[in-house]
Amino acid sequence: MTDIDLSTVPLSALTAEIKRRRDEWESAQKDLVGFGGASAPVATTKRARHFSGTTMSAAAVERWKGWDDYKAKNKNAKPKEFFAWKKKQK
Repeated sequence: MTDIDLSTVPLSALTAEIKRRRDEWESAQKDLVGFGGASAPVATTKRARHFSGTTMSAAAVERWKGWDDYKAKNKNAKPKEFFAWKKKQK
């Protein structure tokens, strides 16, 4: 691009060029609306505000089912050993 001495260009020509470029930009933005342009609507999903937790607590109960029996048979048992044993049972 070549450098132009703007002091030699009349102010009316500069403002006309700026307006032309702005109009061109706005027209291009309107054309892009259907193709995911800047002003296209965006779909969002929101998380539920309240969660009762029943499914999570039920899953936790299911995971630990059998721990008491395992602990009674193996006095020094650790949870890691219990889950390894439980995995083998499947």
